[in-house]
Amino acid sequence: MRFHLLIPEVRELLEAGHHQDLLAVLLDMHPSDAAAILSALTIDEVTSILTLLPTDFERDVFGYLEPEVQEAYVAGAGRERVKTVLQSMLSDDRAEFLDRLEERVRDRLIPLLPNAAREDLRRRGTFRDDQVGSFLSTDYAVLNPLLTARAAIAELRKQAPSRETIYYSYVLDRAGTLLGFVSLRDLILADEHQPVGEIMKTDLVSISAEADQEEAARIIRDYDLIALPVVDASGRLVGIVTHDDAVDIVEEEAREDFEKMAGVTGESAGDDYHEEPVLRQLQRRAPVISLLAIFWLLTAAVIQGFERMLHGQVLLVATMPMVMAIGGMVGSQASTLVIRSLTTQTSSPLRVLLRKEVLVSLGLSLVLGAIAFGNALLLQVLKGDGELDFASTSRTALVIAAAMAADVVFAAALGALVPNLVRWLRIDPALISTPAVTALTDLTGAAIFLLLVTLLL
Repeated sequence: MRFHLLIPEVRELLEAGHHQDLLAVLLDMHPSDAAAILSALTIDEVTSILTLLPTDFERDVFGYLEPEVQEAYVAGAGRERVKTVLQSMLSDDRAEFLDRLEERVRDRLIPLLPNAAREDLRRRGTFRDDQVGSFLSTDYAVLNPLLTARAAIAELRKQAPSRETIYYSYVLDRAGTLLGFVSLRDLILADEHQPVGEIMKTDLVSISAEADQEEAARIIRDYDLIALPVVDASGRLVGIVTHDDAVDIVEEEAREDFEKMAGVTGESAGDDYHEEPVLRQLQRRAPVISLLAIFWLLTAAVIQGFERMLHGQVLLVATMPMVMAIGGMVGSQASTLVIRSLTTQTSSPLRVLLRKEVLVSLGLSLVLGAIAFGNALLLQVLKGDGELDFASTSRTALVIAAAMAADVVFAAALGALVPNLVRWLRIDPALISTPAVTALTDLTGAAIFLLLVTLLL
């Protein structure tokens, strides 16, 4: 924390009753920095300081406080104080905060809100967590198309304290239908007598409340928007998604995809690894690991079928795990890259993906085949139990190298195919592709190795 050295000073100013000096220190900071300092204090100290802050700054600081500090403050502050804080919060921040609380606490706080805020919470509850309607903000700036640029700027001054952003203002008719939008920059540069209806842009990019949150983040990224309007089926404006929401969505989706590709199932709900209970970790990680362990029975059965051929062949037994492991790594790499391509909407046709992965794997196979050949020779030399039969050893090493090369190419092809197949089955590729590729490349790696050894030796 950048301002950790100020914690003792803030505490001393509070204890000495130097409230003006305390306010001067905190108001000069960004709300997130002020919240970081307050989160290190006792809840009584936090309560005392929050009551001193201006309402707007208090709202922003409260939004950045650690969740446990927020909950402790709500539990300890008086009814009127909590009511003031809740009503001053932005709609999306308030919904997120209430959603974290226990149901009994939430049920006690909701009646403190005005009817419009309660209706907003009810409406959000009709959407899934990954839909735009569950997290949009209703704190947007609205302008009448008949206002002049000068009058519009004056109107924005009135709206600004309770709005999430005023850089975009939305122009609505009397029915609430979205007609266009106007940026603060355009208002400032326009002739002060020019009507908003002539200044506004009508080439609107909007999204439905039922749309997936990833779609909202993609549109904000592609069109470089500060905020994205959300409309209903009749074209009426119901909220906005801001650029900071898009950042949160991308971070959340990236975390979920990372966990899925690592074979971690279920929803972590943003839990910190250090705080998540061991039992919860076990529940999330055990299913995929157990499935792979069961699937490995097939691999073991394949190996057992060649038991007689492997008997006494120490070099083959020693190098087979290397071939299987490298194939699994190549398959996982290919699968990860293809999943990334699919989730970022930049995917190419399957034949293009296959061609690229096969070409890359052919290059890898030359390098890895040479390494496998060298490893096999080195293992035989290090064995040192009598005179080395170089011709026989070289032949065995070449077969091992060929098995490595063939396994690498096949594993890369599997890594490209499986995510596309899973997606065709309407399953999230990140959820099953990597574990499936791992299991399949183990099986095919063992089969390719043993078949080539049987045929060529």
